[in-house]
Amino acid sequence: MKRKVKRAMAWKQEQVSSIKDSISASKTIGVAKIRGLGAKQLQRIRKEFRDTDKARLRVSKNSLISISMKESGMAAMTDLADFVDDQTALVFTDLDAFDLYKVMEEGKIPAPIKAGAVAPHDIVVEQGPTSLKPGPIVGELQNLGIPAGISSGKVEIKQRKVVVKEGEKVSAPLAEMLAKLEIYPVTEGLDLRAVYDAEGETVFTPDVLHIDPTKYFADIKEGVISALALSTHIKYEYPTSYTIADLINEASIKSRALALNIAYPTTLTIKPLIQKAYSDARNLSINACIYEPETIAHLLAKARSQAQGLAVAAHLSE
Repeated sequence: MKRKVKRAMAWKQEQVSSIKDSISASKTIGVAKIRGLGAKQLQRIRKEFRDTDKARLRVSKNSLISISMKESGMAAMTDLADFVDDQTALVFTDLDAFDLYKVMEEGKIPAPIKAGAVAPHDIVVEQGPTSLKPGPIVGELQNLGIPAGISSGKVEIKQRKVVVKEGEKVSAPLAEMLAKLEIYPVTEGLDLRAVYDAEGETVFTPDVLHIDPTKYFADIKEGVISALALSTHIKYEYPTSYTIADLINEASIKSRALALNIAYPTTLTIKPLIQKAYSDARNLSINACIYEPETIAHLLAKARSQAQGLAVAAHLSE
């Protein structure tokens, strides 16, 4: 008896040690619900993880999982342990939390609904032919309230029918019939309860993880652009840290232009004002034929041009 107890203790210690090693070696740890999944479904999921090398699935007792998390030395893992309930599996991966959630959701496959299960949405039998062979099945369909008949040697649904509304339980006969009709109202796979991101030391829940990061960041970018456009539009009434630099620059340009227009000397306008005064004075001297060192060259050039013009005119008149 003591030997059995020792073996059990040793096995538990090995389990805890193994789980702790996987926790410390993974960037992301997910806690997933596995109730309702059979052995074949778990094997399929394990195989998909192995084939894609995206994650590893670990099933163990809840008590051992909780102990491993609390002994991991990571503060946030204690919060993750709160999600270990019912039938649980751990998912170890180097994907980030959002990518893991996306992989898990994309890995789900359509599955028949079980008797007594609650319909996740309105379950509809569409009008049209089926793959069922004629026989007593027609009467079974009609007994379930599904209008059916035989056409071209096949069982045909005569009218679209909502057989179960969202939130209602599915009866055993209806669940069996839906499977025969190959109507799969539910998806089969792992449901994440929470995910721990080791890098950020953060626990994410599905209500956060279902967000598309690409769209999320695109929305943030669009919001920033819209806010900047609005603040620019009302920049005179509502200056912000993002628009104040443009406002100061615009005020500087306008005040300099005004000072130049009214010939108001400042440290920024004195040089262009002197240059303008010099240019105006020189042009005035040239137009008035005032001989100054700065104008003599322009006056001589002007006289030469006029003389050449007169000579040409005289030549043409001969």
